[in-house]
Amino acid sequence: MKNNYFKNQTRIALTLAVLLLAACSKEKSQPVEPEKPVVDQKDISVIDQKIEKFLADNSFPGLSIAISRNGKLVYQKGYGIANVEAAEQVSTDSRFRIASVSKLITSVAVMKLVQDNKLVLTQKVFGPDGILGTAYGKQPYKTYVGDITLSDLLHHTSGGWGQTNDPAFSTKTLDADGVINWTLDNVLLTAKPGTTFNYSNFGYMLLSKIIAKASGKSYTDYVKEQILDKVGATNTSIAGTSLATRAQNEVRYYPQGGDAGFVYDYIDFNRADGAMGWLSTPKDLLLFTNAVDGSPVRPDILNATTIGLMTTTTPASIGLGYHFGCGWVVEGDEWFWWGSLPGTFSMLYRNANGICISVTANGRRQPTPENALNGFIGITNFISTDKDIAWQDIDQF
Repeated sequence: MKNNYFKNQTRIALTLAVLLLAACSKEKSQPVEPEKPVVDQKDISVIDQKIEKFLADNSFPGLSIAISRNGKLVYQKGYGIANVEAAEQVSTDSRFRIASVSKLITSVAVMKLVQDNKLVLTQKVFGPDGILGTAYGKQPYKTYVGDITLSDLLHHTSGGWGQTNDPAFSTKTLDADGVINWTLDNVLLTAKPGTTFNYSNFGYMLLSKIIAKASGKSYTDYVKEQILDKVGATNTSIAGTSLATRAQNEVRYYPQGGDAGFVYDYIDFNRADGAMGWLSTPKDLLLFTNAVDGSPVRPDILNATTIGLMTTTTPASIGLGYHFGCGWVVEGDEWFWWGSLPGTFSMLYRNANGICISVTANGRRQPTPENALNGFIGITNFISTDKDIAWQDIDQF
């Protein structure tokens, strides 16, 4: 019995040793995720000088820029002040409201639903057979309302509801459903849909409702799950309305001219989510852009056919001096759009030559914010075409 005891103990010890060796061997065979190398970005003085002059010319407190080239994030930098009161500098992690650049996110969400056969661009929006049916407004609808198509909303050709009388900025005490009902009942369309251009924030408020209806999810949940999460844009969310509801790493916004009373509490960004509601970083915006740019370098979330539809203009979608596709301005090989709200300036740009640029700022030039846009278009043209810029072969995505 004693001998058997020792024999059994020996067998147990040998078995444990074998199992331990096997476990160690298995552990060693597991692939080890390599650490991401630290990227040593070098300053590009010619770009820095142009940005710093732009800030001074437009009296912006701060600005952040990101530039990708052939699918690689080759330059990102913060300039100036994120928060004057706290003496915080803008960094590449600073988050900014992006105003109407939000429309590009909404456009891509619609096009993803088109690609998945859940929407058709020629579908009517209102009426018994419309996407939104008769859920909004009193029956019968006013003239032309029943003629609006999904394509009309995307291209700003709905026949009205924009520019000088945009309902998105009216009746601010109402929620999104309330302002849609009020608009359908009270604001006449002035032209047959599909015949004239009229830039409309209200139209993109309707598109967020269409996305929710077609997807069965809230607008923000669908965008997050089907677009932002898939491209890794983790610092993008709907902006808060007030100073007290600023997000982590969000800058403060500063007024110019007549904006003094409107930098905060200007609009409920949850109500206007699809038109102007998003908060982001330039890096996140380029992750998004590089996933819909038609380039084979990084995977796209839209196929070539859908991207073609998104960037197709119509005979009527010409306005503000530009040709509009679905949200994006499309001028040959260049796509872009910009955003402007009290205390906010942004722009997103894509060139078929592989250069994409995103910029955000916590001011806007008043009383002529378009002058800031024109100034930055000059910088964009330089960055995207100058052959002498010494781009590093790095990737900070």
